[in-house]
Amino acid sequence: MATFLFATAAYAHTDEGTKWSGFCGSDLAKPQPCAIRDKVGGDGQHDLQFSFGGKTSNFVGKNNSAWWIGGLNGRPAMGYEVSRGHTVYSTTDLKETFEWCDKLSSDGYCR
Repeated sequence: MATFLFATAAYAHTDEGTKWSGFCGSDLAKPQPCAIRDKVGGDGQHDLQFSFGGKTSNFVGKNNSAWWIGGLNGRPAMGYEVSRGHTVYSTTDLKETFEWCDKLSSDGYCR
């Protein structure tokens, strides 16, 4: 198992994908600490799993530059990578949003 260091987050790569700690929030709630796993298939599709606050959210899809398309918790969704280590997703019906980041700003929100 190889371990990588990027900024202040530690990344570990295993057969289950790349894992690291970050911050996650649903529906504009203040982000809280979470465990993140990203497993990438041979076709470039990501299976991102976020565990936080006793629940799990999942985004499965692909990206083209900063834009993502796929599904958030099983519903069609789009996403945008605001910056390296900060992505926001929304279902296409706009009923659910989700955001994750590696770092929080001084006010406790993703930056």
